[in-house]
Amino acid sequence: MVGGTCIGAGMLGLPVMTAAAGFYPAMTAFLFVWLFMTFSALAYLEVSMRFKGEVNLISIAGHTLGPVAKWIAWFSYILFLYSLMAAYTAGGTTVFSKILGIQVVDTRQTIFMGVTFIIPFALIVYLGTSWVDHVNRILMFGLIGTFVWLCISFLQGSHTSHFNAVGDSKYLLFTFPVLVTSFGYHTLIPTLKTYLHEDIKRLRRTIIIGGLSPLLVYGAWELIILYLIPTWGPEGLVHILHHGNSNPAEAMAHALSVHGSLIHTIVMWFSYFALTSSFIGVGLGIRDFFADGLHIKKTKTGRVLLSLLTFGPPFVYTIVNPGGFLSALKYAGVFAAILLIIYPVLMAWHARYIDKIPGRYRLWGGKAVLILTGLFGVTVIITEILLRMRLLPIPV
Repeated sequence: MVGGTCIGAGMLGLPVMTAAAGFYPAMTAFLFVWLFMTFSALAYLEVSMRFKGEVNLISIAGHTLGPVAKWIAWFSYILFLYSLMAAYTAGGTTVFSKILGIQVVDTRQTIFMGVTFIIPFALIVYLGTSWVDHVNRILMFGLIGTFVWLCISFLQGSHTSHFNAVGDSKYLLFTFPVLVTSFGYHTLIPTLKTYLHEDIKRLRRTIIIGGLSPLLVYGAWELIILYLIPTWGPEGLVHILHHGNSNPAEAMAHALSVHGSLIHTIVMWFSYFALTSSFIGVGLGIRDFFADGLHIKKTKTGRVLLSLLTFGPPFVYTIVNPGGFLSALKYAGVFAAILLIIYPVLMAWHARYIDKIPGRYRLWGGKAVLILTGLFGVTVIITEILLRMRLLPIPV
């Protein structure tokens, strides 16, 4: 579930966001972000292990940081998860339509395809964590299978190289908000804590290995796309970034069509599995968030209400803005930095050094690691603000 939640919408947007910086600078940024996101995830685990039962970030923030922090978390959490779900819904509906060969041209068709895409996954989330786990394994099998197929087709074919090894590193900061989102599996930690019966060794292993696998996949995906699609030009990755709000997977698949229909088909199926594995993982996280924050019991009626709260607003977004994949994803970066980096650090610090609550697990590195991780989160927020103000370089 950790790997599947990461490898999704963020991954599909990575090549278009990082192309101008070049492959090697982008990989350096990937490694840097992965390290600090792992630290923040383990800090979140540290705090969550101090509480019994299935509690979510809202309850933990209220207990450790007070009521004001709790309401800030509420606001940020809703905007963050809904931004992700909106991106997955918009992107997934588009890819699903393309796989079925259906051209969506009006609102009625958008509604039909959106409902058709959402209902199976809403039902799985309604059924609970065990169902999500097993279905996610199937989706991950499909993701890995299509990815291996893509790699084999790439290696066996004869393709014109557009590989951009080292671009301009000044564009690296532009990528950080989306990179943070791409390693954002933290919302699953309270759910995993319950599902794995608070086994600290299994939880640590799940977080570290589960978070490492996307890093490896991202690197291979980045290599293939930067090799096959030029960075600049009318069909280039920077052009895809700036022209329209459509799902980048669709635009990249179109650009890859010059390399043959097989690669085009593989990329569309790979995109489908990537989106749906994230979609179902984040859906489970937001369902449990609402159950905890609104004190909704998971009875049949309660689960129906939770499913409507989870999938309803993102579906409305898709109707209003059917191509709004990247636009929704960009807004998730700031909220991800607040919730997935700064909050875990503050809660761990407060529990350790202010309340001095004993815990079953403590993140390695003491105060230094917490401070550095927190500063990284602040840097991501400042970067996003400066980008919105056009005070940092953006590839054009």
